[in-house]
Amino acid sequence: MKTVAVIGPPGSGKTLIATSLAIYLHLASAKAVFIDKSITKAGASLIKDYVPLAADLDEAADMGARYAVIDAAPYDVPPADVYVVVLEPVDLKHFKQFRQEGIHVVVNKASKWSLRGIPFDSRVHWAMQAGVPPVVAQLKGFERTRKRIIKAIKEIGDAI
Repeated sequence: MKTVAVIGPPGSGKTLIATSLAIYLHLASAKAVFIDKSITKAGASLIKDYVPLAADLDEAADMGARYAVIDAAPYDVPPADVYVVVLEPVDLKHFKQFRQEGIHVVVNKASKWSLRGIPFDSRVHWAMQAGVPPVVAQLKGFERTRKRIIKAIKEIGDAI
């Protein structure tokens, strides 16, 4: 089983990326589970109708999962095969850019003019509060942001 841990500082958008990645992997393989280790457990309640949930890796293995996506607590780095580091643009200056096998960096809440990263969109927060994963939300004018999220997730999912 391949494990993917989504890590980063508080408020960076880990849950958005983790839930989107879990939905993508589940649709691609039908063998993905979501493990919510965050403090609020918002991701688990958000995608419980889309992706099977597991409490830990042992339960995920018992479910026959091929992929386990872990939404990590802030500043927690669980053991995993692949790491997705979610950062905001201001955090990039403190993060040394390096390319290593198994580590992917996603820039969230970027400027809408930025060619790299996911732009800030207040509708993401609204959709998550309404209980709808932003990747599947049908919101007017949200197509561009959704395409940027899917592009980042597809890159990571295809590399796994």
